[in-house]
Amino acid sequence: MTATAIRANCNGFKLWLKISFAVLCCASPSAMSQQLYHDLTILTSAEHAGRQAGSDTPNLSAQFIFERFSQLGLQANYQRFKFKNGLTSDAFGHNVVATLPCNANPCGKAIVVSAHYDHLGERGSKIYAGANDNASGTAALLVLADKLRGVNRHSPIVLLATDAEEKGLYGAKYYADQITNAEQYALNVNLDMLALAQKNTLYVMYSRQAQLFTDLLSKKKPETFKVKLANSPQRMRRLLGNDRVDWLRASDHYAFHKVGIPYMYFGAGSDKNHHSVKDTLSEIDFDKYQQVVKFINDFMVALLNCPSDCTS
Repeated sequence: MTATAIRANCNGFKLWLKISFAVLCCASPSAMSQQLYHDLTILTSAEHAGRQAGSDTPNLSAQFIFERFSQLGLQANYQRFKFKNGLTSDAFGHNVVATLPCNANPCGKAIVVSAHYDHLGERGSKIYAGANDNASGTAALLVLADKLRGVNRHSPIVLLATDAEEKGLYGAKYYADQITNAEQYALNVNLDMLALAQKNTLYVMYSRQAQLFTDLLSKKKPETFKVKLANSPQRMRRLLGNDRVDWLRASDHYAFHKVGIPYMYFGAGSDKNHHSVKDTLSEIDFDKYQQVVKFINDFMVALLNCPSDCTS
């Protein structure tokens, strides 16, 4: 959520990634859990140095996401864009994009699943790992990329890992600005900060046009946590008891809202470790987190398994 890139040794990095991915794919029924933990560990590692945006070429985190998409057999692409970095300078960010095409008739409008992978980076000797913000959403995006490959899809799925969200939603804005016809898009599902906090609640804020999709979501009843829906930023603030955050503009869904695309924002709400060095992997309740990811995956499977006007 809003508030020095490292270049990889590509050959060694790709070999290591292939070996790690092979281990995950050969793992048994707990493969999703292992993959989530593996990806969280990598994204929050010292080598990724807090995933700060702003480099001439894709940084280590962008390369990692690109290679994960590629290992899943998806055609991955970088979107390079310029953004304001401070008052007087510019920098470059890199979105990573892949698509799962529609594979069932009738084919509906596209759904964009987004998660920002950037965080605050390093400040002096301190590394801001950004485990919840937003390695949690990025790892979930990678799991969805894997799990949704094998299901009936009545809509194409755009998998969008955005950069420079922390700098001002620049990656999502760049993607949205390239859209020539918003009518071709049914929905943005934005994943940002999915690790459940003290309230043990997943919040889903949505735009008025997304009501149809929330009806489908409401039929999913998780056993280990609560789901609360908010049909406006005002409702979201009331649910959280926090008037300081503008939840409409707090994450990448705002860029899609601005161009007229309905959105559903999935997040755990306020986090006491937000934008601090305490936002680490050790602070995440992994059992709850993986249940949240499974819930989102189940919702996406149901959403894709019927035409865009399906409510039953």
